[in-house]
Amino acid sequence: MTVTERAPQTTDEDVANTLAEYERAVQESGEWDGREATEFTNDGVTWSTVWVKSDAHPHPLAARSRVHRKGVQYPAEEVALWDEALPADERWREIWIARPRVLFGAFTARRALKAAFREKLRDRREPDDLPETRDAVPQAEPRDWDLEIATAETVDELKGVWSDARAARARTGPREVAYAARLAELAAASWQPAEPSAPAAPTPHPPTVELRPATAPRPRIPAQHRTRNPEMAAALAAAVSDAESHDRPVPGAVRRATRKQAKP
Repeated sequence: MTVTERAPQTTDEDVANTLAEYERAVQESGEWDGREATEFTNDGVTWSTVWVKSDAHPHPLAARSRVHRKGVQYPAEEVALWDEALPADERWREIWIARPRVLFGAFTARRALKAAFREKLRDRREPDDLPETRDAVPQAEPRDWDLEIATAETVDELKGVWSDARAARARTGPREVAYAARLAELAAASWQPAEPSAPAAPTPHPPTVELRPATAPRPRIPAQHRTRNPEMAAALAAAVSDAESHDRPVPGAVRRATRKQAKP
């Protein structure tokens, strides 16, 4: 619906009524979740809902407004600069300069409402809107999100539709329920039991080792039964005789060995 251009003698009440028309239009969607009060700033740092005209600041530097929509995590925020929003029409410029808080604030609030509910307000126009604030790009045909969610054939296709719905701010509580149900349905349809794995190869038995009895140790032969060595006995006897003939002591080990060799 296009609003008929009003005369420049627009009052504050007219501005408030126009803004109320915008809010009633979005309330019909059932997704309206409130609008925050418009804030103004003179320096871009400090923002306040209260703004007072002064010689130093005959108009605000900028204004911002936030609109909340159910099912959307973040509010739609619109920040407008005074120099960019000031109407080109000389008659409306005079009204804006005379009442900057009312006219500039309403302009920013309308833009925030349009940003949050583009499909509802894209045809709304006000006489103090600038050409730049209108929809220069032709609007695409509205999508039937409920139908696309219900008829998605694959999980990837469904997720793509849901991603587009987020970008278009078309996500709602009922649609999220329908999306979750369709996602579970497609996931169950695409699930296939894993193929049974091949039986594991039998573990080979270790090779059989033939155990053989260890060789029995050789028996120890007592010294008295060992075979005597004649050559050793002769050498020992010669060593004892040589030591005695030269008056040298004979080591005890030599004497004992000599005696052992001499035994029968």
